[in-house]
Amino acid sequence: MNSKDDYVKITSQNPVIIWWTMSFPGTSETRNCPGDIKCDIYSDRNLSKKFNVDAYLFYGSEIKFDNLPLPRNPKDTVWGLYHEESPRNVEELMSEDILKLFNFSSTYSRYSDVPYPLQHLETFQDITSKKYFAETSVKNKLLNDIAPVMYLQSDCETSTERDAYVKELMKYIKIDSYGTCVNNKKLPKKFTEDYLNNLNEDNFLKFIARYKFVVAIENGVCEDYVTEKFWRAIKVGTVPIYFGSPSIKDWCPNNKSAILLQDFPTPKILAEHLQKLLNDDKLYEEYLEHKTKQLISNQGLINENKYRPYQLHNMKIVEEFECFVCRRLHNKHNETNIHIVNKLHYNCPKPISALTLQVNPENLWVSSWKEATSRAKELYNKIMT
Repeated sequence: MNSKDDYVKITSQNPVIIWWTMSFPGTSETRNCPGDIKCDIYSDRNLSKKFNVDAYLFYGSEIKFDNLPLPRNPKDTVWGLYHEESPRNVEELMSEDILKLFNFSSTYSRYSDVPYPLQHLETFQDITSKKYFAETSVKNKLLNDIAPVMYLQSDCETSTERDAYVKELMKYIKIDSYGTCVNNKKLPKKFTEDYLNNLNEDNFLKFIARYKFVVAIENGVCEDYVTEKFWRAIKVGTVPIYFGSPSIKDWCPNNKSAILLQDFPTPKILAEHLQKLLNDDKLYEEYLEHKTKQLISNQGLINENKYRPYQLHNMKIVEEFECFVCRRLHNKHNETNIHIVNKLHYNCPKPISALTLQVNPENLWVSSWKEATSRAKELYNKIMT
C-alpha cells in the first residue's frame, strides 16, 4: 500500500521547466540566465510525476496530441512551443486553435516571443564573403558546358508545386535539374553518394557557385520561413529564383538580391527576364552587390543580426527560449493577463502554388490543410476539457 508521502511532489528552489518532447531520461541542468535568475531544466517527462512543474516546453515536430501533460491549466502551468520547421510535419500547427494552447513561442516568425528568422544563415559574414564566388566572366564561359539555371530537390511532393513550376520554366530556358525531382542531369560521381548530407561541403558549394541562377522554392509558404535554399545561394554568390516567404524582401541583403516569382506572373515572363540578364552582365551583377561590392543595404537585416545574434546558433536559440520562459516564471506575479500564442507566431496560410501564385484546389496539400484545421478545433476542445 502506498504511503501518503508517495503522492507529495517536490517543490524545487528554482522554477522547474520540463521538455515534454525531446525527452532524454536523466538529463538535467540548472539554467543560469541574465539577471541572476535560475531555472531547473529537465529533459525527462517522467519527472513530471516527481516535481511541481512550472512550465512544459514542446518541440513542434515531436508533439503527439494524444500524449500531453494534462489537464491543461494556463493559469497554473506555462506551455512553450519551439518549432523551426514548416507545418508539413505537424499540420495542426497551422490552426490558431492549436497555437493558443501555448503561452509562449520560439519560431522563425519575427512576431514569436523568441524569433529566429535567420536560423539558416550560418554566419553573417557568409553574405559578403567571396570564398565560393565565381566572377561573371567565369560563369559566362561555363555556359558552354552547363545551363544558366540549376535545380536540385529530393522532396518531390510539396504544397508549393515547385516541380510543376520548374517543368514549365524548362520550356523557355535551359535548367540543369539534379536530385530525384524532374531529373535531367546526373551529379558528378564524387557527389552521388549521400549528397543530401554534404550540401554544405566546400566542393559542393563551389559546384553550385558556377551557376548564374538557382531555383529556390520553399516546400511551404509561411511568413518569415526562409530556409537554406535561399541562404545557400546568397552564400555562394549565385542568384536565387525565390518563392516562399511573402516577406522575403525584408531578409534580402539588398533590393535586388533575389529574383522573386511574385514579380513575374508566369514562367515565360520570368524566362524572358532571365534571358535579359544573360545578355547584359551589368544588369545581372545588380543582383550580386553583396558580393561584388560587399554591400548590405538592408538595415533591417543588419539590425536583426545585431540585436538577436543568438539565432545563428541552434543551441543558443534553445537556451534563449529557456531563459525567456524562466524570466516569465520568476515574474509570474507581475503578469496581469495570460499570454497566449496567436497566428502571427506561426503564420502559414492555405498552400499557394508557385506556378499560379494562387491556391490550387486540386492540390492534395490543400485538402490536407482543411482536414488539419478541422482536427485542430476538435483537439483544442478535447484538450481543454
